[in-house]
Amino acid sequence: MMPRKTALLMLLSFVLLGALSGCGKTPVTEDPRHDVQTEARRERDCANPQWKAANLGLWYNICSGTQQ
Repeated sequence: MMPRKTALLMLLSFVLLGALSGCGKTPVTEDPRHDVQTEARRERDCANPQWKAANLGLWYNICSGTQQ
């Protein structure tokens, strides 16, 4: 009988924890300058051969579609 009570208590605690985990979160508002800053940084980094050499995997993922 004890394992059944333990399982029920654990199930109840997981449900309660899941229900409360989303409470109190405020939605994130994006800064309109973020896209411009990100695009400028991407263009700067993609054009920099030293950054390309140091971050080749990132360069292929981020920059290979914009310049060869």
